[in-house]
Amino acid sequence: MHLTDIDLIKELSDKIKGLPEDNIREVIDFIEFLNSKKEKEKKGSPEVILKHSGSWKFQKGELDNILEDIKKLREIEE
Repeated sequence: MHLTDIDLIKELSDKIKGLPEDNIREVIDFIEFLNSKKEKEKKGSPEVILKHSGSWKFQKGELDNILEDIKKLREIEE
């Protein structure tokens, strides 16, 4: 069964209604935990690295050397 965003929001809203505030806080904390876990999984990915593009300063050729080292390490891990 595939739910739309609206269906999911309604289902979540229905389930949260009537819960004490402490329990609602726990739900919010758990959602934040899941989101942080997802971010950690992306750590080191090209998408995450590119977010910082332009904010770092390297000597000529230094970035290429770092990226080559990363590539070699990833090949070793495989």
